Amino acid sequence: MFAGSFGNWLCICVFFRKRFRVSILTPFFVALLISDCVYLTFRVIKLLYYQETMFHRFLFGSTCSSSFLLKFYAYFVHNAPQIFIPFCHYELYIRFSLLLMAFLAVQRAYDMYGTSVRLIRRSSSSRSFSFVLIFSAFLLAYLFEFFGLTIFCSSELSTHTAYEWYDYLSHNLTNETKHLENFMLNQSAKQTELDCLFSNHSNCSYETMSQIARKYHF
Repeated sequence: MFAGSFGNWLCICVFFRKRFRVSILTPFFVALLISDCVYLTFRVIKLLYYQETMFHRFLFGSTCSSSFLLKFYAYFVHNAPQIFIPFCHYELYIRFSLLLMAFLAVQRAYDMYGTSVRLIRRSSSSRSFSFVLIFSAFLLAYLFEFFGLTIFCSSELSTHTAYEWYDYLSHNLTNETKHLENFMLNQSAKQTELDCLFSNHSNCSYETMSQIARKYHF
């Protein structure tokens, strides 16, 4: 993360030199480099946030979950309005980078056609068009991420996902299953719910088990 971010910011400094500022392609590369820095940061944060047991006592003698950065990230993803959630997903910045490169190719082809074939000078409108394409790429990337999360987090799908999560737990992670049972007890779960998941599977339908798993799946 540090090496990649340092390289990206160094490239940004190069592109802000006078000889590069006049190029209509410079805004594309600057936006791409900034996007890569954000991607690297969120990628590492999510790695530590979701797999903190791999990094036990990694930061200053405490678990990663107690670090300020992860606490801030956790607070944001749990309390931010839905429209802001895509901004903390690194997949958004991957899509933005891919779309940006596609739009850059379009802009480059148009610019070459205008200057070489039609023999006209570049105008300021070409540079403005670059910013329009950059904004359009980010908007499209955001919409892809927003609607993708909306579909994934729908009630029907999340119920099925919760059951798959529980089924994997019960068959492969015995200790984690015990933790789930203790968590349900601490949450004052009904005895019928506990029996359904841990004692008497045959008397519970798939729908019932899915609903219970979804209820206690945070």
